Amino acid sequence: MERAPRERGFPTDPKEYKLYEEVGEGVSATVYRALCVPLNTFVAIKVLDLEKCSSDLDGIRREVQTMSLIDHPNLLRACCSFANDHQLWVVMPFMAAGSALHIIKTNFPDGFEEAVIATLLWEVLKALVYLHSQGHIHRDVKIQMELLS
Repeated sequence: MERAPRERGFPTDPKEYKLYEEVGEGVSATVYRALCVPLNTFVAIKVLDLEKCSSDLDGIRREVQTMSLIDHPNLLRACCSFANDHQLWVVMPFMAAGSALHIIKTNFPDGFEEAVIATLLWEVLKALVYLHSQGHIHRDVKIQMELLS
């Protein structure tokens, strides 16, 4: 996976991004594939509706801060984040292959072979060990969260 380094100066103005299709949705957030126009690079933008998650703003702040500080090849690092009206935009690298769940549903209706599952789980475990070593706990590990480039 090619990282989108901070040195590249991702903009914090929503007008500098062109949103394309929705690639994921949760209770209080939607993820879009987007073009960062000044850098001419595709990114994923997680758009959180701050009004829907006002009861856990501190948790959101911690999540975004963690995503900005992590440094592990198996974890997505936030390129930048900023407020836009009543939304928080978190800009991340775009993982073009999508989730492991999407790949299974579209290409492997009988599921992955054991060796593939073992390889994926090994990579997930390495990321979890890193997070734990940094004092963080990931509380939402599931196949649709395993993104591939």
